[in-house]
Amino acid sequence: MAELLSRITEILSWSSLGPATFADEIGVARAVISHILSERNKASLEVVQKILARFSEISPEWLLLGQGEMLKRLDENRATEATSSIETLETQKSSEELHSAQRNEKVQLPNSQIKGVKQQLASEERKVIKVILLYSDGKFESFDQPN
Repeated sequence: MAELLSRITEILSWSSLGPATFADEIGVARAVISHILSERNKASLEVVQKILARFSEISPEWLLLGQGEMLKRLDENRATEATSSIETLETQKSSEELHSAQRNEKVQLPNSQIKGVKQQLASEERKVIKVILLYSDGKFESFDQPN
C-alpha cells in the first residue's frame, strides 16, 4: 500500500494543495490526511472514494492499482476547456495575490489615518468571505466562509 501513499502524494503535488487544504477539499478531517502522509494509517476506501469524487479527472485504475496514467484521457474539446479553466484559475490566483498584497499595504497606514479607516469599516456592513494565507515559500492556503 506504500504505492497508494505515493500516488496520493503525487495528487497533492499535482493539485498544488497543502495537506490541510486537500483534506478540506475532499471532505475528511485534516488529521486523516496527516496520518496517511506520516504512514501512521493507510488510506481507507472512503478516502479513496472522496478523492475520486472531488478530482473526477483522476483515473480510478491509476489511483487504486497504479495502472495507466494519473489523468483520464480527455477528448479535444474537454482538453481545450480544461486548459482554459486552468488559465482562468491562474489569472484569478495572480489577481487574488495582487489584491492581497495591496490590502496589506493599505493596512500599514500612519496612526492618524488608522482611526479614519476603522470608522469607515465599522460603518459598512461587511462580512469576511475568504481568508488567504501567503507563505514565504510562495505557497498559500485559502479558507472560504461557509454559506
